[in-house]
Amino acid sequence: MEYKIEILILSDGERYPILMGSDGMPHFWGTLWVTTKLRSSMAANTIRNCLSDLKWFLKWEEESDRDLYSEFQQGKFPDDVDIENIKMHLSLNVAFIKGIAKKNTRNKVIKIDSAPELINTIPKVSRNHHYNRMTSIAEYLDFIAKVAGHHQNSSKYMKAVTAMTKRIKSHRPKGKGQNVVDRHDSMLLADGVVEDFLEVAHYDNPLNPFNREVTKRRNHLMFVLLKELGIRRGELLSLNISEMNLVGEKPSIFVKRDHDSLVDPRKVQPVVKTRERKLRIKKTTAVLIDEYILNYRRHTPNANKHPFLFVTHRKGSTQGHPLSSSTFDTVIIPMMKAVDSRFADLHAHYFRHDWNESYSIKIDTINALVDAGSTKHKRIDPGKEAKMRQHHLGHSSEKSSSVYNKRHIKKRADEVSLEEQKNLEKQLKKLKGMNSHE
Repeated sequence: MEYKIEILILSDGERYPILMGSDGMPHFWGTLWVTTKLRSSMAANTIRNCLSDLKWFLKWEEESDRDLYSEFQQGKFPDDVDIENIKMHLSLNVAFIKGIAKKNTRNKVIKIDSAPELINTIPKVSRNHHYNRMTSIAEYLDFIAKVAGHHQNSSKYMKAVTAMTKRIKSHRPKGKGQNVVDRHDSMLLADGVVEDFLEVAHYDNPLNPFNREVTKRRNHLMFVLLKELGIRRGELLSLNISEMNLVGEKPSIFVKRDHDSLVDPRKVQPVVKTRERKLRIKKTTAVLIDEYILNYRRHTPNANKHPFLFVTHRKGSTQGHPLSSSTFDTVIIPMMKAVDSRFADLHAHYFRHDWNESYSIKIDTINALVDAGSTKHKRIDPGKEAKMRQHHLGHSSEKSSSVYNKRHIKKRADEVSLEEQKNLEKQLKKLKGMNSHE
């Protein structure tokens, strides 16, 4: 059985993800899990991630010819070998395996366990991703095991369920936590790469990979806002033209939480994960927004049916609809990356780190000016800096912002280390020179 994730939009705007089988029927236990356990406490995108994990786990059941629900009914639980096999399966990169299937087997099914040589060549997902997958499956199995044994009313059975869940979670990769920094998030691009990326994205640049003027204008504005404000991709695609002040001396935009919006036709709704907040923008940026709205957006069919700033301009059934995360991730970003190999590691969230790096440099510069005797500036102590950063990023606590500052600290540490190394080399050469004259 093949499964795919579908999103239903309910009458109140709620996005309801379901795991739909190739037979046209929802996966029963997955749907029950979502309805009774996940729906009340998780956002739609988080539920979708859990169902994606479940979808991959069901592939393990199919390939292993296992039905754990039936086994639970018989009082049987996965042993350590089963858990290790599940752990291995959940570590594999699904996208890579799908690529193999399309390229080499003409859509024939690849059984991973029958091709052990692939296990060593298939790339693994990140440690955090693997951790999250195993957490989802542990909780799913805990749920269906309790359902399967509800008629037994046995404390012994419930203890066995609890022990199974604990064992699965104990097999999760070590190191998950706030101090684990994603490879992309910790990566330092060469100086000037972001600026060069913005130059290519400019609507007048001949290297801009897009053809239509309206598309160039929209994309350029999106990257300007990402660079200037350090907002998330979901926040960018959720910007509302009715929540902006583009005139006067202090133009601003408002980042608003609008989950399950009835006026948003996107099934996979880009949502704001952070707190609502007003952010100042440059006057030049306000002009760019105004020009895009008046000269391009307003002339696009269907764009007047919703308040979202960025829309699809390409002719078709979605023309004028709010721009989707999928289009941003799979069309716009890849086309920009293809222009220059230096852009290969640049992704939407990197702009958030770039903003934090620039912010840290500004704070360091202001404090250096104060130390040099400047009376036009006031020292910004670490506590105030953290609160300012917290507000701008929309975090609920100062701790949430610390991961972004780590990148700046690492860069400064590398610079200091390199500077010390150069000084030591100079001293060594000087000593060698003195010794050669003796």
